[in-house]
Amino acid sequence: MAIEWGTPVGWTGTREDIAAMYGGTRFQGMETPSSSPNVLLFSDPKVGRENGYEFDGWSTDGEVFSYTGMDREGPQKMHRGNLALRDHKLNGRAVRVFGVSGKAATGNGLTRIYLGEFALDDEFPHSTEDAPGADGVMRTVFVFHLRPVGEVLRRDEDVSSKAIAPMDAGSAVRVPLEAHTVGEFERTAVEAGTSRKREQDLVEVFQQVLQGRGRELDRFKVYPRGSTMPLFTDIHDATEGVLYEAKADATRNSVRAGLGQLLDYRRYVDGRPCRLLLPAAPNDDLLELLAEHGIAAVWRVGETATFMIYQTGHKQHL
Repeated sequence: MAIEWGTPVGWTGTREDIAAMYGGTRFQGMETPSSSPNVLLFSDPKVGRENGYEFDGWSTDGEVFSYTGMDREGPQKMHRGNLALRDHKLNGRAVRVFGVSGKAATGNGLTRIYLGEFALDDEFPHSTEDAPGADGVMRTVFVFHLRPVGEVLRRDEDVSSKAIAPMDAGSAVRVPLEAHTVGEFERTAVEAGTSRKREQDLVEVFQQVLQGRGRELDRFKVYPRGSTMPLFTDIHDATEGVLYEAKADATRNSVRAGLGQLLDYRRYVDGRPCRLLLPAAPNDDLLELLAEHGIAAVWRVGETATFMIYQTGHKQHL
């Protein structure tokens, strides 16, 4: 006989208490106990931030509660807890979410607080996002989007710092140009430090050149369709209406990556010319590759404040 749910919203206790009442283990973030018709989710946004991603918790607009799937390394698979959560309605299971209580940890681990019952969003039950694994290697993860069922507990500490509810149409808004940082989750370890420094130096020099010409600069915050996390462009020359994406080197891999980023942005930032900003001139066939997609290459000449541009089949000073 299945155990009925009898825990009120706001209840606090340990994982051991929860397992004793409803089954399951005391260790997994996603539990599907055989003794009760529930999927139990244990959320801790702080742990998510420490691991390099910030999906978990209430979206900034308060619409949905997001939860990252299981599998700590490699691309997440739709199995085990992930599959149980995806199919919870089909299988007649309620989704119960527990947060971390402000009470002191006990000898059995963190004190948990019951946030309430949720159900997967009908339109966007989950999205596929980029995040580092426990091994530091980038991979794809499932982010499940839950909507409240009845009374739930909303707390400031359970709000994601960046995520929004997925939208049917993507959006792009202009935001101030802040200190430049390499795209989140793009690189790791030693490579990240070296690449970030080179790219940041390039962007800062180019910003100074444009500002010296009286240009108004900002950037775009882009939310792709069905995604919960924003992408940030590098530089938007608002005076000329040109979008720039910077890369730390002019290698084929970087040029191809930059091309892909600009094509992605261009779907949401309508009608703006796009240019790839590089620290040196790339191979001529890469210039042509960019040109075939309507993207101009701009590169720095040595360590100077002089920049060249390739467009309409010609190299010239910018």
